[in-house]
Order: sequence, then structure tokens, then C-alpha cells
Amino acid sequence: MASIKDCDDVARETSSYVRPMHAPVCKVLQMRVIIIGAGAIGCSVAYHLAMDGATVTIVDPEGLMGGASLASFAWLNCHDKHPEEYYRLVMRGNAAHRELGETIGHANWLRLTGTLEWWLAGTEKAQAHAVRLERLRSYGHSMEMLSAEEVLALEPDVSRVSLEGCEAVYYPTDGGVDTVVYRHVLMREAERRGATLVEAGVENLLVSAGRVRGVSLLEGGELEADYVVNCAGRAVNVIGRSLGYALPMEWRPGMTVITDVTRSNVSRILKAPDIYIKPEGAGRLLLHAKSADEMIDASEGPDAGQAGAAEIIRLVEAVLPTVREATIAAVRVSVRPYPTDSKPVFGPITGVDGYHLAVMHSGISLSPLIGRAAVEEILHGRQSTDFALYRPERFSAGEWESSVGLSPSTGGEMLPTRI
Repeated sequence: MASIKDCDDVARETSSYVRPMHAPVCKVLQMRVIIIGAGAIGCSVAYHLAMDGATVTIVDPEGLMGGASLASFAWLNCHDKHPEEYYRLVMRGNAAHRELGETIGHANWLRLTGTLEWWLAGTEKAQAHAVRLERLRSYGHSMEMLSAEEVLALEPDVSRVSLEGCEAVYYPTDGGVDTVVYRHVLMREAERRGATLVEAGVENLLVSAGRVRGVSLLEGGELEADYVVNCAGRAVNVIGRSLGYALPMEWRPGMTVITDVTRSNVSRILKAPDIYIKPEGAGRLLLHAKSADEMIDASEGPDAGQAGAAEIIRLVEAVLPTVREATIAAVRVSVRPYPTDSKPVFGPITGVDGYHLAVMHSGISLSPLIGRAAVEEILHGRQSTDFALYRPERFSAGEWESSVGLSPSTGGEMLPTRI
């Protein structure tokens, strides 16, 4: 088998993509900041602001155990990130997870496993893969084409039948995040520096003289602040309605399944033609399938993901015979927020003071960079170069107006998150 670089070697090489934080030229002491949403983005913003001296309150009705972050496959990869400047941004975000771990003293949420992917040769999808691989080669991305025998040498549990007639590639720089651990670590560190987590829903923004000055809570009462950061994901437009805007968004129901302990010895992320598989430690697997997402039925309430879960188990058994009759530990269903151009949205809204938006699909990958950018922009008044291309004002007035009232309230928002 051809030589494959070790993940740690690749990590050291790709670390050059990360732009170091500049030492702050001034401290904005005791700035009070409210962060709406305790997903990966919200927790990263809370951690970074608290570390830099802000008084932080993070507000979320589900605390640290809800939202799209919980139901995410949480895969650090750059396979379909284009154009090149977006690819580079996500690469910097992936590398920033390692740097964040060095700062905290560990990165127990991060597993740099690499990804093995295979697909059926001679199909339209194979042609799309060829285009993607050529693009990644032009970016200098680390990857290696493998034979079926080489795949089996790396992951013996994979069914030989599932590889028949397939082409395969190994991406050694990929990894995964345990989003539960990640959020708890960030929140614990933020709380050590005075941050507070309030388990409550936000009803509205408090606005006075063109400035956001806090939030009102669904449970009653108000919280005042010097600055508010909206990281609310699926509720971003509902909360922002008092400002008269709605971001152009798509709301896509999605789900993952976590198994109990299995006999699987898989050590890398696997992307087979119909199923995504991520080892979570101790023989547990995190599973996702696009076909299962299409089976989510909000009318089923707490059972909205049950049909999809059965589909996922059927698909994984075809790839990993060792997990047959696996027990499902959790079915997690949520709504994934996608700006209509599929790129991140980060920054202030023109004409509104004291307010930032942070919403995107690649929130797990980019969250460390979002936290850094929040410090630069909110506490020090410097524009982040990382997100210069991804400001809210890139959307035309017509795009904003056409999205007024657009939210997942007629379906996706009602989907439960099961733990």
C-alpha cells in the first residue's frame, strides 16, 4: 500500500493556514455581552469573549443539550468547500480546533481520524467525484486514492461486498468533534471567568434609538447588555424580527443516530455511498444518511426520526456486518440552518448598533474562528479579515425582503431533539 501521512504530520503542515490572533491593543473591561444560543458557535463566542474580559451571559432554552449542534454529524472536512477562499477558511477553522486545545490544555472533543470514502465507479456521482478530486488537488489538499484491498487493510470490518466496483480515497486531515464534550468544555472555561448560562427562551430584542440593548425572555423578565450576538440557528429570524429583517435562509431537517456499544473496531470516519459512519469511542458509532433525513416526519412528534433511524441501521449493517442488531442509544433530530448561498453569515447589520449575527451550516468547523472574530470586532473594534466576504450586507434588499417571516415554524422548528 502506498505511504499515507500520519494525521499529526498533516495537522502540523496545515497549521500554517491559521492566522494567529494579534495581541489586543486595548481591553474593553466589563463589556456586558448576551449570546443567544448555546450551540457550538454560541459556546465558542462565549468562551473567547469571557477569556478577553467581557461579562458574558449565554441564553438558550435547552441549555447545552439541544439545537442543530447536538444532531450534527460534526465532521471536520473541506471536500465540498468552494471557491478556494471558502475552502481555506474552513481549513483554518479545522486547524483552529487543535490550537484551541493547546490553549485549554487538551482537546478531548477532537478526533483526527481521517476519512475513507468510496463510491460506485462509472456513474454520474463518480463524475462529480472526479471534478471534486481535481479541484482539491489544485488546492494542494492531502488525499490518496486507494484500492479495495488497501481500504480493507485500514478498516478490516468493512464489508468487501460494499466495495465491489467502487473507487476510494483517503483524506488524512479529516476529523470529528464530539459536540457535547466540546460545548461543555467551552462553557466550563467561560464560567470560570464569570460567564453565566441562562436556560430560557428569548422572546425579542430590546431596541432603543437604533441600538440593541438586551433581550426579553419568554419566561418573563429582561436582560440588559452592551452587545447582543445572535447565534440562535433555526430561531435567528424569529429573534431578529423586531429589527425588521429576515436573513435569506433554508431550513433542512436532519438527524443522526448513536449506537450503544458494538463489536465494531472502526477507527476512521467512513463515507460509503449511502451512509456516513463516525466512531465515537468505546465501540459506539455516530451515523447519518441523507435518505433518512428525507424520512423525517414532524407530525410524528417525539417519533419524528424513527423511520429514518431504521433506515440508517439497515444501511450501516450492509457496510459493517459487525454492527448487526446494534442497539440505538439515541436518535437526534433537528433543523439545520443554511443561508441560501450556503456560506457563513457573520457580522453586524447596517444601521443597527450593539448587535452581531452568526449563523451558518459549517458551524462546528468554523466555531473557533467565529469566537476569535467576535473578540476582534466586538471588544476591539477591528474587522475580522476571516469573515470579510461573509457579511450580512452581501444579500440584496430584495433577498432580505423575500425572506421576511421565513422560519422553520411550519414544520422543522417543531422537531424534537431526543437524547
